[in-house]
Amino acid sequence: MSSLEQKVYALREQFELNRSAGELRTAIDDCQEIYERFVSLSERLHLLQRQSSSIGALPVDAPELLDLKSEFKEQISMALASLGVFFEVWRKNKQVSRQDDSLENSRVALESLVDRLESKIDSCWKKWTEQLYSQCMVEKVILDSQREIPGSERVYSDYIELQGRFKDLAKQVPETVWPLRDLMDLKNRMEQVRGEMQLDLPGNVKRFFKLLNQRGRSTGVPLSEMDKDTFCWLLEHDLLGQFSVERSRKLF
Repeated sequence: MSSLEQKVYALREQFELNRSAGELRTAIDDCQEIYERFVSLSERLHLLQRQSSSIGALPVDAPELLDLKSEFKEQISMALASLGVFFEVWRKNKQVSRQDDSLENSRVALESLVDRLESKIDSCWKKWTEQLYSQCMVEKVILDSQREIPGSERVYSDYIELQGRFKDLAKQVPETVWPLRDLMDLKNRMEQVRGEMQLDLPGNVKRFFKLLNQRGRSTGVPLSEMDKDTFCWLLEHDLLGQFSVERSRKLF
């Protein structure tokens, strides 16, 4: 082989390598774009999977529960079907499938499912923690009064400390079941501290709050338990907005 032929051969090899490298770079870019469309959804799904274990451990009497089989069965099936269509296109066309409509359709279907799951899990957690807190809360005007009663300073500070820990734990959905147990323990301790408080209140008002605390705010008390003096006291201390009236379920 002449020197000229060798140079031509070498140039042709270099050209083929450059072309192959360019095609490979394009394929990598296409695959990277596909990956980037789904990576955030994948991370959110992994988080939801961990959070669902804690939501699944909520008590059976929680205000709202997570039931994937009944509430999400249809949407999960639609998302899986949409992804299946794209996987089939990928199997045939590889990275070129980036330009196929099935890619965006599957991403939209999966994102819709993730959004709904996040909303549901957040709602379950929020309603349960609100219910739990309602069983141990103390109205601010009553809590503040403890600082003015000699000997009750410790009761006040203990409750404030427990209340802060409760609210911190309740801020976000946990990824394990341990925070649920911690919250229930805190609720019990807050109830215990509340029981040590000296309620320097008018007799009828004290009786009303005692009855309310015994039954729990999730159960409520009959409207007949709120007499005129109690109503006026709540109005005077701007507390009426913390109460609501519901029609009894025992009407029939």
